[in-house]
Amino acid sequence: MSDIEDDELAAAIAASVETFHQQETRNRPTENDRIGQDADADDEFEANLKSALEESKAEATKQSNPSTSGDRTPDIKAVAPSTSEPVASNPASEFLRQRALLEKERLERNKGRFPSGVANTSTSGHTNSSNRPGQKRTHSMSQSDEDDEEDEEPPQKRKTSTAVGSTTAGNSSGNGEGELFYEHELRQTANMHTEARDKKEGVKTFRLTEIIGNKREISFAILSSYSTDVSWLYSLFDPETPVILINQPRDAGQAEVHNILPNWIMTMPPMRGGKGAMHVKLMLLFYKSGHLRVGIPTANFIDYDWRDIENTVWVQDFPPLTKPIVGRDAVASSFSYTLQMVLNKLHVPAALQSLFKEHPNLPVQNVEDLGKRWAFGRAKVKLIPSMAGKHQGWDQVLKQGHVALMKGIIDIGAHADQTKRKSKIGAIELLVECQGSSIGQYSAHWLQAFYSSCQGISPERYLDKSQAARARLPTPLIRILFPSLKTVKESVLGTPGGGTMFCRQNQWDSANFPRALFHDSNSKRGGVLMHTKMILGLWKPKSNRTGSIAASMSKGKGKRDAPIEIDLDEEEEEEESEDQDIEVIEPEAAGWLYVGSHNFTPSAWGTFPDTATGFTPILNITNYELGVLIPLSEQPAEAEKQANQLVSWVRPPRKYNLAAGSGKVDTPWIQERLG
Repeated sequence: MSDIEDDELAAAIAASVETFHQQETRNRPTENDRIGQDADADDEFEANLKSALEESKAEATKQSNPSTSGDRTPDIKAVAPSTSEPVASNPASEFLRQRALLEKERLERNKGRFPSGVANTSTSGHTNSSNRPGQKRTHSMSQSDEDDEEDEEPPQKRKTSTAVGSTTAGNSSGNGEGELFYEHELRQTANMHTEARDKKEGVKTFRLTEIIGNKREISFAILSSYSTDVSWLYSLFDPETPVILINQPRDAGQAEVHNILPNWIMTMPPMRGGKGAMHVKLMLLFYKSGHLRVGIPTANFIDYDWRDIENTVWVQDFPPLTKPIVGRDAVASSFSYTLQMVLNKLHVPAALQSLFKEHPNLPVQNVEDLGKRWAFGRAKVKLIPSMAGKHQGWDQVLKQGHVALMKGIIDIGAHADQTKRKSKIGAIELLVECQGSSIGQYSAHWLQAFYSSCQGISPERYLDKSQAARARLPTPLIRILFPSLKTVKESVLGTPGGGTMFCRQNQWDSANFPRALFHDSNSKRGGVLMHTKMILGLWKPKSNRTGSIAASMSKGKGKRDAPIEIDLDEEEEEEESEDQDIEVIEPEAAGWLYVGSHNFTPSAWGTFPDTATGFTPILNITNYELGVLIPLSEQPAEAEKQANQLVSWVRPPRKYNLAAGSGKVDTPWIQERLG
């Protein structure tokens, strides 16, 4: 490596452990967030430097004396002996000692160099107590051709006042990798505010350190997050472990690859017009034993996402194949095929190529190796991706967004043609509950198109309808879950804890906004706010309500909507009549659950432009997203029971009271109302 490259890497490393002040970012913190920050920059740097040096020395001591390590050991089962040797030297300690010399050049060098969307804080884990997880922030909004860009977490997040919590840096048990999940596992994240209750009720949770396991047993990792505290995340891994970190691109939206820490490379995918979000949360952990752990959390790699607010994680372990497979068999698994497609879109091949120069013994040399070397045929779920861009033609549209969700629902046997039959309980309809942390800009057409996909109905049937026919479609049986102002105020952190929940005032006040679909979001674990993104679909007995979606969303423009009624349109009534003599066919799945990074927004799930038809479909997607689709039981009662166990919210959710004059009118949590 040349002297110039050494200097550039050193500057990037210095930036990675300091608060980085991006001059022009897509989501700019409020002035309140910056009070005292600039004035105290020198003092903060000295404190951070001292703390980081102390931690670096401590880490070196732990590695040379593993038997005396004071690291916290998660309560997990050891299944294999450790094969790692103590590290002779800690590269982190070397570059940390040089940071003081680099500080004078830092502000000049990091302008335009370090990507936005990364919180570069001290590895000490201590910050000013004023930096609460939910501190109010405002965001500049950009608008795409098809949809508003969603409000999400600001690119630069800050630590909370309490350093203890769910994911203290440290090793797992020194002689093994930890518990394995070959049958897959879905859990909420551990939360410092619910630990006593969780223990009392026997609630199983995930800590990030438990998912990682023994960090010395990891040979390689690929991680993805929208907002990342790099130094905190770095402390959770062995400094010798090569890591690829996928992150939000800079404002220009160009694909880039950067060295950010010893053995760490950051890659950023292209973003059309610089708009949208690389919102994928993903962990691929390659262990020295050979197995691969895939984790999809709803949390970013920020400490308080794993400590103060509630998130969810899906995990499955995949054993290595005894003999690598080649040809078509390498992509025979839809899980493997989708995972490879996602990594290619996220610019991982370029990062692999760069990392391979320094680490020629990586377990994978290219993305295609994944399908050749691990048993993805054992996957218990369907991967559901959204890749930013314009997708045209059925071969492309079927792989993305809510159309990919539709295909997944068909694959697990939870689609309308499989379940919408006369039975002992009569006709059925799909109930959809959508839990997220950001609210989108919803149109009647988008809600109906999304609901159609949730039923496993091909968008071809929807796109071939006239505008008038679409307007007559029944109102979707959708419940939008978002915390009310009352819920946020009464949460354990109060209004300061609501900084990762986004609904805009102009959205809520819009004449055609579907306020009548809103329900309060309350965690089953008490007064914690949920950053979890889940969508639940359950087939239920059909109700006898009436009303079309267009009529319900146009009622009383500028006023609060009356409750929405639901009924079949004429076409569906005719189909129901024709089906009266058809033999009942039990569904393979009476419901499904989506978990991942997708909020319930058009930016995440995609939109059909007016030019899209059943013959030439087009799906425009603003964000990069990824999640999993989990099938529920084929028996409705059992599916309902499973849903109640798996979801993070209280069911049934409480519908917002929108009746004027009742004295208890509900309003959503809207940050801008606080001034």
